[in-house]
Amino acid sequence: MVGPNNTGKSSILDALRIFSDVQRFASRRVPILKSYEGLGVCAAYEATNRIFSVTLENIATNYSSDFAKIIITNANDNNLHVYLNPDLKPEIFIQTDQRILKNKNFFHKCFTENVVVVPTLSQFEDSEKLNDQEYVRGVEYTRLAARNFRNIWRGKSTEEFEAFRVLVRHHWEGIDVSPPELSGGFPKLLQMFYREKGVSREIYWSGFGFQAWLQMMTHFLRGGHDSVLVLDEPDIYLHADLQRRLFHIAKKLFNQIFIATHSSEIMNEANASDVVLIKPGHSKGSRITSEAGYRVAHTLLGSSDNADFARLARAKRIIAFEGNDRTLFKKFEQKILKSGVLSDPDTLSIKIGGYENWRRIDNLRWMFGELFDIQAKIVSVFDRDYRCKEEIEEFERRLSDAGVICHVLRRKEIENYLLEFDPLSKAIERAAHRRNIIVNYKEIIRIIEEVGGIQKEDALINVQSFATKYYASKRDGRDPSTILKAAKLEFDGEWGKAGFKQRISGKQFIVDLNSRLRQRYGFSVTTAMIADEFDISDIDNEMIEIIHSINKHLS
Repeated sequence: MVGPNNTGKSSILDALRIFSDVQRFASRRVPILKSYEGLGVCAAYEATNRIFSVTLENIATNYSSDFAKIIITNANDNNLHVYLNPDLKPEIFIQTDQRILKNKNFFHKCFTENVVVVPTLSQFEDSEKLNDQEYVRGVEYTRLAARNFRNIWRGKSTEEFEAFRVLVRHHWEGIDVSPPELSGGFPKLLQMFYREKGVSREIYWSGFGFQAWLQMMTHFLRGGHDSVLVLDEPDIYLHADLQRRLFHIAKKLFNQIFIATHSSEIMNEANASDVVLIKPGHSKGSRITSEAGYRVAHTLLGSSDNADFARLARAKRIIAFEGNDRTLFKKFEQKILKSGVLSDPDTLSIKIGGYENWRRIDNLRWMFGELFDIQAKIVSVFDRDYRCKEEIEEFERRLSDAGVICHVLRRKEIENYLLEFDPLSKAIERAAHRRNIIVNYKEIIRIIEEVGGIQKEDALINVQSFATKYYASKRDGRDPSTILKAAKLEFDGEWGKAGFKQRISGKQFIVDLNSRLRQRYGFSVTTAMIADEFDISDIDNEMIEIIHSINKHLS
């Protein structure tokens, strides 16, 4: 979340902090039934304002006496309502279509996510007394966490500390952290040392940036595949390189992240659709969907940096895509490789356009060398579209002769590599489960097959049209009917071998599939949801070979 000061970014994070407080409280309690006007009977939880880790004095807008209302909607359509007033007991209840169960597991049944809130970061104490572990557990997720940092790690297991040690060592070169230990004096104090370049120091003597990093890594270890991270302005404490590194660690460890930031470095690392612009006078945030949107965001941030230039300035390697393919390529890469080039902040991905723009790639090499004095490695990836094999092979030869490393997909476009039955069906089943809808596996497969066949006739027409234009440009004298027959023979052979996933438009398939799912079940799936269901065994061998080849060339 980006935007000027005082527009509501921190308020959004406070709402998520309050959700986390409610989650810890309600997960250990049995709900009661309570009726709310317009909402019916809901699962309610009786609490006091003491359960919240945020200050409530100024919770209401413009000091109004009305309740401040937070409503958090889950993907499974359950809604948590939290009504707050500093002088009154809070109203906490779940609005759901599920049958309300009077047991302690009901809250978790409605909200299964683990919300990890990184508390306010502050400087370590110069000395830290040994505290009772019950007290330490109570302050571990609050603004007092930094004052009890050594106590927190004293209460963790050896395995947990080793995971922390590895995480710090892996992402902060040359640093090794040791477990806390008791001093020999009286009263006994806790000390915690780190070693850098052969010199051992107490963590209090480190810079505040490193202290903040240790605190963030401590809380990051609570992340997992079902976890949500809440982090407020980490850029205040960190150098630009560490900001980029932090973002990628968070993306890797957490299923969903909420970061409020003024950092152009962090914003540049995010996919366009990851960035939400919070603007003055607007009741809703807006997602950035274009490079122009990046520039608007930078203007509102008060940054003089240009997002594109910031990426160019540090690029060591470039991947040129025909379209907006980076996100899906990166998702496939992360399934195949532990740390691929698309996850490296020094890799720049650009949109080059269609086949006719291939010379721009060669111009990039000159531009980087002459204008930026950067010898960047460059690889290009193009869609197949409806082209025949001969046209693809000629195109690859032309680029190879010009010294341009090029890969042309053998499926129509990147979305076609999502068209595998198992991941598609898993994504549909997961979306249905979130809404407590039961879907039949055989019915899902039938829908997928039906949707896959919708485009067959149009795809064949396009394949024949592309072949006709290609051979006409070659002036090889073939009769048009011969070209059409050859194109149909190639099309039928690929359809018989791979089915619909090879030649139809993958983008249009997902549109048609969602139309059918909404009509029948009332939900849809996204490309990200489908990609998340892939195992490496589901990924087409061609995609695996391309990703390995790109990484080998750019390493």
